[in-house]
Amino acid sequence: MEGLEAMDHVSVRTPRDPELRSGIVTFEVQGMGTWPVIEALREERIIASTTPSESIPRLAPGLLNDHDDVEAVLRAVWALA
Repeated sequence: MEGLEAMDHVSVRTPRDPELRSGIVTFEVQGMGTWPVIEALREERIIASTTPSESIPRLAPGLLNDHDDVEAVLRAVWALA
């Protein structure tokens, strides 16, 4: 979450309070809609989805993801600027 928050073109929508969040990270990319963000990430072999209302992209890192996976996501989102 911190890596996305450091990007000027990204607004993280996941609550900062650990009591209010899960492992899912929701975010918006300035100037891009939900589906273009998801498709751009998919082109980089990164699986993203939408919130149930399809209004915002989300990522759900898990136990099988490692540091390299996280870095790949950050690079791909950075490239959307």
